[in-house]
Amino acid sequence: MTDILKDKTSNVLLKMSFPISIGMLSTFLFQVIDTYFVGKLGGEALAALSFSSVLYFIIVGLFMGLAVGVSTLVGKAVGAKNEIAKEQYALVGLLMCFILTVGVASVVYYFSNSIFFMLGAPQEILPLIDQYMLPLLSGIPLLTTGIMAGSILRSTGNVVMPEVTMALAGVVNLIFDYLLIFGEFGFPEYGISGAAYATVLSWFFMSIGMFVLFVGDRVMKFSYSISTLPVQHLMQQIMKVGLPTTLTQMVAPVTQMYLTYIIASHSALAVGAFGVSSRIEMLMLIGILGVGTALTPFIAQNLGAKQNKRIDEAIVFGGKTSTYLGIALAVGLYLFIAPLASLFSEDTTIIDYTTSYFQLVGVSYVFYGFFIMTSSTFNGLQMTKDSLKIMLIKSFVMTVPLTLIGSYFFAIEGIFIGLSISNILGGIYASIFMRKKYKEMDSDLQNAEIWQDYKSDIQGLFYR
Repeated sequence: MTDILKDKTSNVLLKMSFPISIGMLSTFLFQVIDTYFVGKLGGEALAALSFSSVLYFIIVGLFMGLAVGVSTLVGKAVGAKNEIAKEQYALVGLLMCFILTVGVASVVYYFSNSIFFMLGAPQEILPLIDQYMLPLLSGIPLLTTGIMAGSILRSTGNVVMPEVTMALAGVVNLIFDYLLIFGEFGFPEYGISGAAYATVLSWFFMSIGMFVLFVGDRVMKFSYSISTLPVQHLMQQIMKVGLPTTLTQMVAPVTQMYLTYIIASHSALAVGAFGVSSRIEMLMLIGILGVGTALTPFIAQNLGAKQNKRIDEAIVFGGKTSTYLGIALAVGLYLFIAPLASLFSEDTTIIDYTTSYFQLVGVSYVFYGFFIMTSSTFNGLQMTKDSLKIMLIKSFVMTVPLTLIGSYFFAIEGIFIGLSISNILGGIYASIFMRKKYKEMDSDLQNAEIWQDYKSDIQGLFYR
């Protein structure tokens, strides 16, 4: 198991990031695999899936935020060697996650048709959306509880096995997608509903796997009496840290809902293309997202152990990762996006819009990476309100007005241009805001010459 408090910072983050990235890849593959197979059913089915994903990501974002909050508290308890607090936060966090998901999923399904109609979904697509959403919402408590369990396990130092479990669940989804969408090998042909059934089956597998890991790692040994569990106090602490992180995680899918709405005002097929682009983008950003996710528990534990130098080292590592991977992604996507987009649809309109998206938005990934790393750093430092602040400003001060202006003057391509500019401005703003925090914390990074580090890295490629 990785020692977050002692091993070399860059090595720890790499060891944490790789399995986290694999696990995130598997999580995103639930949607990517669905997109690939549903795309074979035609443009309308793909558009229905894209509309459905708006609510799906809002629910997932809601509980990923809660999971970040709980894992931060668990990680800090581990760093402070407080076993009882670790166990209690884990237990209450899991129970809160399951109960709240059941309630949220019920409300979302009841109002789903009204919501999709307001989003601009054509009347003929609504039945397809309903066929996908009902089974998906029925099983989504399995997903959110699994996400919570994986976050808790990572915060205790077990960063490999939760991601292996997620990867295996992705394989389950792949197999049953093929069997249940098209009715192969004697299985019933469910069409778009089959994609949802396959996803729920993979979530069930994931939940069982996480339960086994919890038992094996003895995350909750119940070294205290359940009857004395201070539920109200624990919930207050979880909400104090978790509410800002939850709101932060919610901003992105709500912004996605808004973007879906303005894109739908131009074309339903463009919504399908936006859905394809979003899924490809999630896969391409896996490395940056993996490091960002690893930063939060790493910083939380070192905060609890008062190891400020290691926190500074982690922040620098995150910034470099954003720069190098962001440049590589921008170049790679510009060159190869057209054949990649054609894997998901044969519709030339969808392929053209998807290609246009990455040619315009890909150039902003370095700055978007800076934004992700800054937000993750604030969460690890328990400065969750600051993380929420930069997210709100990026989304509602930058993304919303810029994409609206772009939509008015340049239609769909203008929306993509506005999104790209907002990513760049958001990254610059987050970096400036973080530098102000360095001074407040009296961090050594306030006087660091970051560009000298980049220069040394580049020279190291040529002179060894």
